[in-house]
Amino acid sequence: MTGFKSKKEMAMSKMDDLIYDIEQLYIEGLSAKEIARTLGCDIKLVQDWINHIGVADLPQEEEIYSPYYGA
Repeated sequence: MTGFKSKKEMAMSKMDDLIYDIEQLYIEGLSAKEIARTLGCDIKLVQDWINHIGVADLPQEEEIYSPYYGA
């Protein structure tokens, strides 16, 4: 083993990093469009990944359970 990664291994590693970044930005509350813009990648890639993991395009807002909310 030479310690060097093949082109395929390097591409997979970059894709893994990108997927991780997409997930983290989604958790932070960014939309697919904002994530794509932030990472400089194709929005279709971001949307496909969000659909693949089975979540909404935008993280859902927390519901407020207060009798005074909206009064």
